[in-house]
Amino acid sequence: MTDQTKAFLRIAAVLAIGLAPALCALILAPSRGTAVAAAGNAAMAVAFVTWMQRLLAETHHLRLRGNTLLGDVSALEEKVQAQTRELRDANMRDAASGVLNRSAFLLRLDEAIARDGRLGKALAFLLVDIEGFKAINIERGRIGGDATLKRVAHALQDATRGTDFVGRLGGDEFGVVLNECDDPGPAVNRIFLNLQGRSEGEGATVVHVAVGAVTIENPAAGVELQELFRIAEGALASVRGTGGSLCARRTLHGATDRQAATA
Repeated sequence: MTDQTKAFLRIAAVLAIGLAPALCALILAPSRGTAVAAAGNAAMAVAFVTWMQRLLAETHHLRLRGNTLLGDVSALEEKVQAQTRELRDANMRDAASGVLNRSAFLLRLDEAIARDGRLGKALAFLLVDIEGFKAINIERGRIGGDATLKRVAHALQDATRGTDFVGRLGGDEFGVVLNECDDPGPAVNRIFLNLQGRSEGEGATVVHVAVGAVTIENPAAGVELQELFRIAEGALASVRGTGGSLCARRTLHGATDRQAATA
């Protein structure tokens, strides 16, 4: 039984109680005056019940409309929040490659260093450069260059875990952060294999990258990004321009340089 029906039954009961004296008087002492009074009371009762029915119906309609409006407002809020997230995400993405842009990457890098420092874990930073990218741009044009950027970006993302992240730092340079990682070697090898596999699968020219990998052994001690990039760029410079996929590895706190190569 609905609330509207319950309310109507309560009104009817009250009216019945109110009309009972007049009906009893009409039965016990019938007269013209009593009949007129009883008829008047009955008419008023019918009018009152009709008015209350209409009032209850309008109240029910307004309640339903209010619930609908609340639902519409909630849906609108969710839509606005979704659009806000999409806009924020778009502002953080590099248009050509689809990965994080430079500003967003550097912000995430700071956060990753602080996080792994609190956990007492090492992390690794990779500076990646596409071999011969200038020649690719000249030979294939801007569209071909953008396609190469996307291929490399996808290869980097596929080689990382869910907690890691990739960003384009500018030109043909990418950055990769491997959280809670003291050995970037396996990830680097996956990058090289991904690029080789994508090239074979698409029937395209093999794209090679040079990688400068820096392991930050103790991020809790504090890391200057300028120093981190200096070390990574030094490692990258030692393997750049070979025409193949090579990686030079460094440790931030004075460890001896190590270099790894793969075909």
